[in-house]
Amino acid sequence: MGGLQRNLIQRSKDVAGNAELAISDFSPDKYQKLVSFLESKSLNFVPEYNLEALLRYKSYLAPVILHGIDQKKNMPEFLKGYTLDKLVMPFDLSYKLKISSNNTVKIISPAHTDPLLGDLPRYSSIEVGPFVDTRVPEVDAVHVWTRASFVQNLILKKELNLIRIYSDFDFTSLKKEIKENFPDAALTTWEDNNQSLVFALNLETTVMVFLFVSMAVMVSLCITSGLMIFFDKVKLDLSSFWILGAPKERLGFAFTVFLNFLGIFSSLIGIILALIFLYFFDRFGGNIMPEVFVERKIPIHITTIGILISFGVPFVISTLFSYLSLSQFKRDQNLLDNVRAVG
Repeated sequence: MGGLQRNLIQRSKDVAGNAELAISDFSPDKYQKLVSFLESKSLNFVPEYNLEALLRYKSYLAPVILHGIDQKKNMPEFLKGYTLDKLVMPFDLSYKLKISSNNTVKIISPAHTDPLLGDLPRYSSIEVGPFVDTRVPEVDAVHVWTRASFVQNLILKKELNLIRIYSDFDFTSLKKEIKENFPDAALTTWEDNNQSLVFALNLETTVMVFLFVSMAVMVSLCITSGLMIFFDKVKLDLSSFWILGAPKERLGFAFTVFLNFLGIFSSLIGIILALIFLYFFDRFGGNIMPEVFVERKIPIHITTIGILISFGVPFVISTLFSYLSLSQFKRDQNLLDNVRAVG
């Protein structure tokens, strides 16, 4: 999966995690067992209380997703160095609401009401602290972070409802283990939560591979016609070698070695030239996108599987068409007739 979205996906996982585990209404003992289970897997995880709320500042009112981070455990990488005693807010959201650092805002939870005041939504005031830039547009638009105790005081419950996992792991097997040991918990991966994007990127990759194979087939057709012309030019030389005592099998083997060498050499030269071009394009290529975009130049990403596909597909297709050309030439040509024609 890649294209221009590859870096955005990685940044999104750095914020939202590779997976998230919903743990609503867990008792303290059950929660501790789950934490011990995740620690036994050597996973990097961050417990939090995730709450949909409203942020009010003066006359501005905006929906936000509030993350109450449990500071007793690990901190997300993008929040390390920040203090959560105050509200950590993205630059984009603070700019839209005209909020500066050290301003006081109100966090309102419509899902939690106070019956003593006529079922009014509960709210709490908090001072705005440092700003953060995750470089993920959908995160910077609505997400804010603070300590878990602030959220727990707001909802009058001392609990956590979500664990974000920031480690690469075999989540298929982890899902089965969690389902067996903690049936009330629900594990979803980043890919599960972004199925439409994952499908679109997989489709993009499939289409690009198809176009690459189609282009290789077209080039191989040109190679085939060139080989037929080449074989026609050297048929008299082959007849001469045959008259001088060279077996037909030896001549066929020599041409097979020649075609294999030509395919390998051409594919390697193509890969080397492509890598050189990508290196200079990445180093000296200019910005093609406006400043508002995070990715201002086409990102270059080279993988082992990509190099193998780039080498293997042209080599296999060119070799196949070359053998077809050689087989056709053997069927159509008679060395004895060529010698007689010369005579």
